[in-house]
Amino acid sequence: MYDLLLKGGTVIDPAQGKNAKLDVAVTGNVISRVAPDIPAEEATKVVDVQGKVVAPGLIDVHAHVYQPRRNPNHPDAAGVWGGVTTIADAGGSGAQNLDEFCDVTSQAQTKVYSFLSVFRDRNLPDDESLLDIDAIVKTAAENPNVVRGVKCLVQPSTVQLMGIKHVEAATKAAREAGLRVLMHIGDIGSKDLPQTPPELTSQALNLLSAGDIVTHIFTPLSGGALDPQGRMLPALIEARDRGVNLDPSYGDFNFGWDRAQLVMSQGVFPDTIGTDIDVQPGFGNRTHLMRGMLEYSAFFLELGFSMEDVVRMCTAAPAKALGLENEAGSLTEGHEADICVIDVVDGDWWLQDADGIGRSAPTALFPFLTVKSGQICEKGEEPHAWGWGPPSTAQVQAVMADGN
Repeated sequence: MYDLLLKGGTVIDPAQGKNAKLDVAVTGNVISRVAPDIPAEEATKVVDVQGKVVAPGLIDVHAHVYQPRRNPNHPDAAGVWGGVTTIADAGGSGAQNLDEFCDVTSQAQTKVYSFLSVFRDRNLPDDESLLDIDAIVKTAAENPNVVRGVKCLVQPSTVQLMGIKHVEAATKAAREAGLRVLMHIGDIGSKDLPQTPPELTSQALNLLSAGDIVTHIFTPLSGGALDPQGRMLPALIEARDRGVNLDPSYGDFNFGWDRAQLVMSQGVFPDTIGTDIDVQPGFGNRTHLMRGMLEYSAFFLELGFSMEDVVRMCTAAPAKALGLENEAGSLTEGHEADICVIDVVDGDWWLQDADGIGRSAPTALFPFLTVKSGQICEKGEEPHAWGWGPPSTAQVQAVMADGN
């Protein structure tokens, strides 16, 4: 007898090459069967998911669910409430405060991993004295089920202080610990500082190895994937060819329609769809709970990616990027039962980039049901007044008409 049966949906599981109408049965905390027409009487609980997409639980390679002593919102706001069953927190914790990170994330149903900050404590201003390679390696060795890598940022406030010494430290620590680097590019907070020259960004990219991750490849900010003339940095292409993963996390500032088209026109495409979502709004540059993975995925449908592409970039690809391909990112029988049921909704949706440029799109994705470790997840507070997806064009027009 199965404990749960998801019946009548279209299973899209790129890790196994599946895209067909199939039922998914769960026993305990594992996927027990994926097949056509599993009899409903063989399950204790049956959920009708006809017309929905049944995908592996989504995986976000770049999110922020922890800041030292600043956690007003629940980590599941970036996770299972919106279909994401696994998150990698991008540098919220350093080696000095991973215990507090674990205290915060232990309350979540979402599985949360850490990219340790290259600095000991991200609550303090960046300073070369806070780089501690030995502490990162030690902390990673003591917490192998939590730490997946090391996070560093190539941005003016840091490179003006130390060039790329922090990137050198991050890569050295990651190599010694057998982990990966997650490297931010793009000049956040550069208004009063010189822009990061492409030569310096290229030097940082040259330090990365196969399995590392570069995030924000579609940023419209300076210091990103393109030089000031709009040409792709050769170092980024070389990094991709070495096996470095490319991620386009939006966050507040890092997605531009024109920039995405220009990057892709030069033959460079993202491997994953991280979000850079932050569940601590109101601190520093971040002013709101940002786009969840399904909301942001609609941008990629509009860019011409297929539904199967989008699911792959949210499941199998990030699982591989995080070294989790044997335990997450697929509906393989015997694997942990992490499942996202997606409602694909036709309409007129407004997708706005960081430059304020919007596009009207015909398709949006919404979380219908999330299963984590075999358990159906309760739905939490929605991130926007209009829900989990993008606003409709009519809703945006109404707000503009009100002058708000």
